[in-house]
Amino acid sequence: MKKSLIIIIIISILIMLLPPILGDMADKKASSLDVVEVNQLISEIEASDVMAVSKSSGPYNFDYTILDLDENVIYSSVTSEADSIVGATKNRDTIRDLYKNGELSGWLIIHNGMDRLEEMVNQYYALMYMISYIAILFLWGGYTVWLYLNVIRPFYKMREFASAVAAGDLDKPLEMDRKNVFGAFTESFDIMRDELAIAREREYQANVSKRQLIAQLSHDIKTPVASIKAMSEVLEAKSQQSADEFTQTKVKSIEAKADQIDALVSNLFASTLKELEQLEVNAIETESSVIKTLIENADYLSKVNYVEIPSCLLLMDKLRAGQIFTNIIYNSYKYANTEINLSIHMDEEYFYVSLGDKGGGVSEDDLPHIMDMYYRGSNTEGIEGSGLGLNITRNLIQDMNGIIICENADGGFKVTIGFRLA
Repeated sequence: MKKSLIIIIIISILIMLLPPILGDMADKKASSLDVVEVNQLISEIEASDVMAVSKSSGPYNFDYTILDLDENVIYSSVTSEADSIVGATKNRDTIRDLYKNGELSGWLIIHNGMDRLEEMVNQYYALMYMISYIAILFLWGGYTVWLYLNVIRPFYKMREFASAVAAGDLDKPLEMDRKNVFGAFTESFDIMRDELAIAREREYQANVSKRQLIAQLSHDIKTPVASIKAMSEVLEAKSQQSADEFTQTKVKSIEAKADQIDALVSNLFASTLKELEQLEVNAIETESSVIKTLIENADYLSKVNYVEIPSCLLLMDKLRAGQIFTNIIYNSYKYANTEINLSIHMDEEYFYVSLGDKGGGVSEDDLPHIMDMYYRGSNTEGIEGSGLGLNITRNLIQDMNGIIICENADGGFKVTIGFRLA
């Protein structure tokens, strides 16, 4: 590109130099006289009667006037031209001496027509410069078109390609002539795209394998946890029979920790299945009365204040709804540990179930992010957790075409679940 630009500049300079050079040549050619004709005319004048010159071997290719020694016009081939030596000098005419018998007898004035000549030369210069400017315009216009087709447009394509790669579109190749200015870059960019696509696929497969491993481990952990809970229930029954309060306390602590582990593992398992798109949610028509049973199963500290639940049909997955209420009540006990007020209301589309504690709520800064994956509010310091409970709850209720609302209300944190009416 640099070489072509230098060539264009050199050609432009040469074109600009042509008008003065050609104009000077034309000027010299137009103002030059045929010496042979001039000498022939002088010979005829000196050898014959001057009045007969007009009938000589002419006509000549120039106009002329013959003056005697008194500068009287003896003969002139034109009119309104200089009729004196002074006038001829002003007009820049050619003046030649005439001799008769070896003595000066007059002058021959050859009219060069410098005024007309200058006008013609000026017109010639103007034409040549106009042609030169047009030629330069076409030259630079063609170079601009070439520059656009071979540099600017490919650059735009490369920019669009880079934007597509940055946006994650690694399937579309960079279609560009490898012979253009950016040919080497084009090939390198396309190789980079292929490598990025391969790397992304490897990363995806690695993440899938990691999630599958987490899901498998979560599933495997639930079995021994269930065994621990079963054994703790047996121990609790025996301790009640023996009235051993110390053993009862420890067994309850074991059972609570087992419940905590079970809830955490369940959340981790559900979250992993969601990411693997293997978490099934089947919302079917379900009697609303089942909600009380689901909440009672999740209320392991018996702190929920129950209300009467209206009878209607809801679109619900009982298994996932039970997981939703378990997550909400478990979080309330873990962070607030107060009584939980249950409230029910309906509109034309949804059946709303609200669970609110008295623990002071969460920070207003945390509230917009409280359902984000792995997000934990400022009030969770020193409390174990994964930041998955409400995120899973939101995903599950949305998969049932329901809604969830988290807010600070009545001196605590309140979660409202809306099941769509059947």
